Amino acid sequence: MANDTQPRWDRKMQQRLARGEAAALGELYDRFASLVHSLAHRVLDDDEAADSTTRDVFGYVWENPHAFDPREGPLRSWIAALTQRLAASRLRQQQRGGGPLGPERARQIEEKVRAASTAARADYIVTSMPASLRAALELAYFERRDYRQTAEHLGVTEDEARRRLRLGLQLLSSAMTLPPGVASPAPGETPAPPHRMGQQQ
Repeated sequence: MANDTQPRWDRKMQQRLARGEAAALGELYDRFASLVHSLAHRVLDDDEAADSTTRDVFGYVWENPHAFDPREGPLRSWIAALTQRLAASRLRQQQRGGGPLGPERARQIEEKVRAASTAARADYIVTSMPASLRAALELAYFERRDYRQTAEHLGVTEDEARRRLRLGLQLLSSAMTLPPGVASPAPGETPAPPHRMGQQQ
């Protein structure tokens, strides 16, 4: 499948999982485990919890391959969104500690969950965006280069450097709005695993 286009690879992987091919799950794990664990850890800040969430994600994909809809985005994005949702649900459970919650405590928990989910989504967007956009953002915002220095370093015109920065920032700004499948439920609600979660990029 090395020569397959990504959409075709995604559809084939879904079909193989639906047939119960254990080798397909192993291939999927090899490809996406580091992404899943990294996103889960960004939300939970705990290795053991991230490990458990990683197992939950691949267990869900194995048991529910048809929950992925190729028409709504790539498999990688669906898995990332699933990870963020399950990790956010686990964080809520950890924060509640099984006891009753007052309105203020519930609000604090939801703020923490949203902040962690936003940070994880921003990480995902940065690592998934084209290398040319990521390089421009890193130069301008982490190394404090101006447009001229960024353009010179990348070997492009200043207009092109501005365009790349503008596009990169637009992508990052979408991290502030979680996609429908990752929306936070009301306090006290236990979210079900998502069934249709495309990623908007």
